[in-house]
Amino acid sequence: MRGPDRHIVRMRDIRFDRTLFLNYRTGTVLDELLCSYNGLPKGVNYMVIGDPGVGKTTIIMDMLSDIRRLSPGTRVLFISAEMNEIDLAVYVRRFPKFNDLDILFIKADFRSADSEHCTDILAEVFSAGWDVVAIDSFYELQGIIKEEENITLKKAESLLLSMLKEQNEGYNERNANTTFLIIQQVTKSGNFIGSNRLKHYITAMMELRLENPRNVYSSRYVVFTKHRRGTVGIRLYYDLGVEGDVFYDEKRFRQDQQIRSLQSKASDSIRDVADRFDRLFSDIEL
Repeated sequence: MRGPDRHIVRMRDIRFDRTLFLNYRTGTVLDELLCSYNGLPKGVNYMVIGDPGVGKTTIIMDMLSDIRRLSPGTRVLFISAEMNEIDLAVYVRRFPKFNDLDILFIKADFRSADSEHCTDILAEVFSAGWDVVAIDSFYELQGIIKEEENITLKKAESLLLSMLKEQNEGYNERNANTTFLIIQQVTKSGNFIGSNRLKHYITAMMELRLENPRNVYSSRYVVFTKHRRGTVGIRLYYDLGVEGDVFYDEKRFRQDQQIRSLQSKASDSIRDVADRFDRLFSDIEL
């Protein structure tokens, strides 16, 4: 086909493998926020941001561990571009289930021109095919690529996004549509760091927040502020104080759901009364 119509498609003509829409489950109430049909979808990119000390790395590693436990054979990978083995040993002491995670430590070496570059390592590792990959963090990985390849941050971002897109689409030995959980740094005011292109590229923005940003001991919650696969604005409170696992406050979550349902019904009733009132007076001839 030639001409402008060759770029046009109809969704009814596109064929998907049904397994593409079978989500990964964590077995926690978090699944209800991850997607409207529960769980973490395949071939998507979820950005994770949050206040310092809120537990971004812990939450992500906990998700990987739970997915791996509930779905034996699922290949999950944690890429650490910020912490080394000794740093992560602290996490493993508190959460022994992290012991069995596959981890790739990215260690930048700018002293030797002969050292293997980050992009080569990523390309080799990704080629094996992974189901879920977590990156900690995108900004740090982007900076390493910038320095090693001697390119701009913008070009480093494009190079990294191209690699992620290839894996989303299954260009690997297992034809796995890789899902990425991408931790990203934020500014001092708590805003997302990154270009508009990066912001539009992601499927969902998962924020981990402190109820009182000035108090690291205040209540913590998960909330989505962008979500192509689910709902935004719903809070799920969690606690990292429990040894060996992340505790999600399901009871509070259910109570909040009931309150939202009642508020929605009340709003519908008010609108219904207002509509009947308008119709009543519109029928009166002046």
